[in-house]
Amino acid sequence: MSENYRGRIIDPRAYELSDGTGWTAEVYVAEDLDSDTIDTRFYLESTFPSKESALKAALLSGKHEVDKRIQSSEVQEIFDEANEMPATSQQGYSSGADIGISYDGHAKAVRRPKNPE
Repeated sequence: MSENYRGRIIDPRAYELSDGTGWTAEVYVAEDLDSDTIDTRFYLESTFPSKESALKAALLSGKHEVDKRIQSSEVQEIFDEANEMPATSQQGYSSGADIGISYDGHAKAVRRPKNPE
């Protein structure tokens, strides 16, 4: 019952409790990063009355996790763009960019401003 969702594979799994009182579930979210595939497993803490309801809850949980990760990476991109360091008046060692200090304290090449003349 795996499902492709926003470029990731969501694989929900359901297990019957040993005492027969219900079902528990987990979900695997697989995403490709460069040449590697990263599988992350999430457990659902609830118990469910049927296998179908456990699988449905696990699938929804996996989709929610994918959405949360996508929003997080989009926010980080916006943050990085908004906090781009302006070029300094002192030229760096490269010919196409100046050197500044990024928000995390590391040296970072920044674009030079256009000459106003």
